[in-house]
Amino acid sequence: MTRSPRTSPARPVRAAAAIGALLLAGSLAACSSGGGASTSSGQKDSSSGSGGTGSAGSAAKPQDPGAAAGDSFAAGKREPDKATGTGTTTAARVLPSDRAVVYRGSITVQVQDVGKAADRAEALATGADGIVFSEQSTTDPRHPRYGQATLTLRVPPSAFGPTLDGLSRLGKELDRQRSAEDVTTQMTDVDSRVRSQQRSVDRVRVLLGQAKTIGEVVQVESELSRREADLESLEAQLAKLKDVTDLATLEVTLVSPDRTPTPVKDDGPDLGFLTGLRGGLGALGGVALVAVTVLGALAPFVLVVALLGVPAYLVLRTRRRDATTPPAAADA
Repeated sequence: MTRSPRTSPARPVRAAAAIGALLLAGSLAACSSGGGASTSSGQKDSSSGSGGTGSAGSAAKPQDPGAAAGDSFAAGKREPDKATGTGTTTAARVLPSDRAVVYRGSITVQVQDVGKAADRAEALATGADGIVFSEQSTTDPRHPRYGQATLTLRVPPSAFGPTLDGLSRLGKELDRQRSAEDVTTQMTDVDSRVRSQQRSVDRVRVLLGQAKTIGEVVQVESELSRREADLESLEAQLAKLKDVTDLATLEVTLVSPDRTPTPVKDDGPDLGFLTGLRGGLGALGGVALVAVTVLGALAPFVLVVALLGVPAYLVLRTRRRDATTPPAAADA
């Protein structure tokens, strides 16, 4: 007689316990990864246009991590580390690369030779792919090394700092100033207005082509001229902003050492015979000089009086003699 094997009652219990443990581990794993999965599914749902909890999760997530990092950099905040929960300075080192910044600077340097220093400053600008926008210099003809020079340099923004440092090494730096102005918002606004105004001009040109009467043509042309003038003004503003952001401006002043002699200390009046003699001779020379000057001023008048007065005196004298001579003496 064949006997069938009997199943031990402990085996089903162990199997059920093992299955329960597996189910519990699976549920814990699903809970730990549920946040990431729901966010991923939310992004897929929002991109496909379907609603639900997935789109809500997608809306809660920042759309631009770089923008968030830039905001935290501007506000001076530290980004929390999701893994450790501590702060990190990574966001503070992320600098925007598409900003429009206007760099300006000025420096005053005392140099031994103004002319040579001006040539070296020009070489620094041209070596950095810049230009010398203007230059004005004044020198003493007797001492060409002395004087003052003022230069306006335009260099690329990347060479702004190195060029400023190079200029300071031309001599003794007396003064330095530098500034940076962010005009990104202004440039974006002007660029947007230029595009909008261009579209407006294009629409008016279409209307001009559709005008039927002379009155309509005149009216549309007047409006077109006004809008084109506004467009040109906006384009000029945009060109100016691009110019000041493409090249930084440096005002350089080169001065020579002060050659003014040190004043001699006055110990009081100088007294004595020789001092009096020198003073008397100086006064006599001054009086003689004044007398000669007056004589020179009167000489033309004396000459005119002599030329006219002497002949007149002689004529009058002759007439007086004729009048006083007796008639008898005249007959004899």
